[in-house]
Amino acid sequence: MHTGYGSPRPNSISDDLTVQPDADTRVIFNNHKIVYHFFNDTLVVFIRCADQTPPVPYLKLAQPLRLRFLLNVSNNFLNKTVVDPVGSVHVYQFSNQVNAGTGGVISMHTQGVNSDDLKTVSVVNPDENCFAVIDIYSSGAINSAYDLFSGASENLNDPGYSIPFISKI
Repeated sequence: MHTGYGSPRPNSISDDLTVQPDADTRVIFNNHKIVYHFFNDTLVVFIRCADQTPPVPYLKLAQPLRLRFLLNVSNNFLNKTVVDPVGSVHVYQFSNQVNAGTGGVISMHTQGVNSDDLKTVSVVNPDENCFAVIDIYSSGAINSAYDLFSGASENLNDPGYSIPFISKI
């Protein structure tokens, strides 16, 4: 989420950032026929599910599971956004396990991303240099509504997560 993009502005946040799975997540996606696509301001992950309610993934995923996405941003994004500089020492980390607790927000504060979301690269250990890491775990969230799965049959909860960036404009 970022008020510097979208209506009434004609551009999309997807013009100024890229989101891609890390190497381990790409392997999981390939082995389980999971696909992802970034639509304007929303990253959507699609998984084939058995025809039942609640949905259960067609191919069982090993538990515990971590899906990691690497986020890179343009200078235009940085010019429009209140963020601290990152580089070889720091990276933002967003996770469904440690979150603001309501509304699907996976930053440390519902008001928006700030320095509390900034971690050292040596702790986060991303595959490559990036602006931020988004870690989605199958379970273990402070708020169980943020978990991907529930129950012994691994019912897919279909949660939606958001990261509120604070606009400079």
